[in-house]
Amino acid sequence: MNIETKWLEDFLSLAQTQSFSKSAEERFLTQPAFSRRIKALEAAVGRELIDRTRFPVQLTDEGTLFRITAKNLVSQLNESIEHLCSLKKSATPVLNMAVSHTLSLSLFPAFAQSIKADLEHVQIRQLVANVDDSVHALKNGLCDFLVAFDDFTLSNGLFSRLELQTESLVPVCYQDEEGLPIYDLDAKQQAEIPYLAYPEGIYLGRRVKGLLDDPPHKLNLRQMFESPMADSLKVMALQRMGVAWVPTFAVTEELKQGFLSICGGAAWQLPLKVFVYRCNRILSPEAERLWGILQLRYEDAGQSLDKI
Repeated sequence: MNIETKWLEDFLSLAQTQSFSKSAEERFLTQPAFSRRIKALEAAVGRELIDRTRFPVQLTDEGTLFRITAKNLVSQLNESIEHLCSLKKSATPVLNMAVSHTLSLSLFPAFAQSIKADLEHVQIRQLVANVDDSVHALKNGLCDFLVAFDDFTLSNGLFSRLELQTESLVPVCYQDEEGLPIYDLDAKQQAEIPYLAYPEGIYLGRRVKGLLDDPPHKLNLRQMFESPMADSLKVMALQRMGVAWVPTFAVTEELKQGFLSICGGAAWQLPLKVFVYRCNRILSPEAERLWGILQLRYEDAGQSLDKI
């Protein structure tokens, strides 16, 4: 699936103005060219995102959900570019923390808030990437700390880690009007179940593949969609597109409000530990001070972020 960033920016503009002509002007395009780009985005997503029968134009239900993903992707890309443009000596000490996409919008803000009082006059710079790229950044000294899931490649004595908390990777799907999941992994009579997958080359993809290679019992899964983003899989599950394995912290509100249901028992769920990692080389004074604070907080107490 190829989606150009400019299409996402076009879509967000149209969602704001509710006018093809105004957004075309805002994006410095002719209206036909702007319309073609919106249609190209809809073709890539495979859903109608704009209701063109209404005036002013409105987002469809699918468009409303996709707007969240589009906004997050554009925001993360802009933040990354701003960071690259600001890599210069600063009078204010800076701590660079690499964070995976899945953790950047949910768990990391709570972690950053929890250490704010201990980092007066220190700036935290968040570097967002997929898990494997974040690990690469830590190994190559591009960041001071890494907040990520358990990673065996960092268990070689060159790195130290502290466990922040344990979550679960759970199968979820849309919940019907009676409060029941529309798919059931434990049903006695198994029909074909559409499956929303991660690429096998990323961490969450490897975890789910390991479970499905040796499942609690046989399933008839048919892959319908693939994305490296847990939030994207969540949105597709909300559209009744199938079953997705997502971290519990990413679907807390959807489960609470009854939009999604966990659709399999404990055997289908995977523990998901979150750690903060560092290299064992000497870091900056600010980074070493923070590590000492984190050791006192997590090393013996086993305290999780939700208890801070």
